[in-house]
Amino acid sequence: MVGTGIRVEAQGDESMNWHVAKRMGVALAVALLAACSDDGEGPTPDGGTKTDGGTSTTKSAGPGLGTSKETPAGTTFALPAGLTLENPITSYTPQDPVECDDIFPEDAKGSGDEVTLCLIFRNTTGAPITLTLPPGLIFVSTNDDVQNGLLVQTVTIEVPPGDRFFVPLFLYCANQDRSTTGPDDKYVLGPTVQYKEFQELYSLLAGKTLEVEDAAVIQVAVSHLTNGEGLSASDRAALQAL
Repeated sequence: MVGTGIRVEAQGDESMNWHVAKRMGVALAVALLAACSDDGEGPTPDGGTKTDGGTSTTKSAGPGLGTSKETPAGTTFALPAGLTLENPITSYTPQDPVECDDIFPEDAKGSGDEVTLCLIFRNTTGAPITLTLPPGLIFVSTNDDVQNGLLVQTVTIEVPPGDRFFVPLFLYCANQDRSTTGPDDKYVLGPTVQYKEFQELYSLLAGKTLEVEDAAVIQVAVSHLTNGEGLSASDRAALQAL
């Protein structure tokens, strides 16, 4: 797929009000946003503790997670030789994907709903490159009022040779107190988050084929982890049932 390079400029009022309007409207409609914007003061499914989910004392599992505004820490992720990623990474608008080569949400990679990005690759090798994005890979917002995005399952992408190969990528909210991704938000590729508690989540989801409705359950578990709470017993049961 080769993009046309044409961009559609957002109207001023829509751009200014995007974050507020999106959070208010969607939060009333679905439980997913409620899970990500939860202030952590309400009861949890099983009344967990800090080591079993549900009660947070730190509100952050580490840099760039939960309420932390620091740069995320983890294992450095590098692209294969001959493959580059356009920076900054732009957001993806499911309702109007024209800026992502008109690729619709059903063809996106990943299963999250909070951080939606358009990756644009360039392959200079003259042959296809198979790219594997590992669970734990985090995409870092250039605005620390906007959520970072976390990948929870392995994603495989075959990038053909040539310029500007577009891939929508759907991620989970790593910062429940921040705004959801808007049309003007930018991101950069971060490291992989490999804390022990997160490894359990990745293991529970490995190999599963996820549906759209599964995102809400996963987002609750991700929020428990990023807030430093760990998975609760009900998180584990819900994830195993997917």
